[in-house]
Amino acid sequence: MHKSKQKYKILFTRTGQKDYDSIRDAKLRRGINRVIDEIKEDPYQFKKLSGPFAQLRCAKTFSFRILYQIADNGDLLVWVVAIDNRKDIYR
Repeated sequence: MHKSKQKYKILFTRTGQKDYDSIRDAKLRRGINRVIDEIKEDPYQFKKLSGPFAQLRCAKTFSFRILYQIADNGDLLVWVVAIDNRKDIYR
C-alpha cells in the first residue's frame, strides 16, 4: 500500500522573510528557491544542528545557509528561521 507523499508548507519567521527579501542576486535567489522546494519534499534530508541550534536544521546553497525548524505538532509545517552567508549565519 503506497501512501501519497504530502508536501510540507513553508512559512517564514520575520527574520527569515527579511533575509529572503534582501537577496537581490537572481542566481542566488533561484538556488535558495530550489533548496526550499527540496525542504518541502523532505525537510529531514538536511543536517540537524547541535548545541544552541539543536532544534534547527541547515540546508546549503552556494555560500549561503538556510536555517529552518520543523513544526513538532504533527502539522506538515516548516519555519524558515534565517537565510544568510555561512560566515554570518551562526552569530
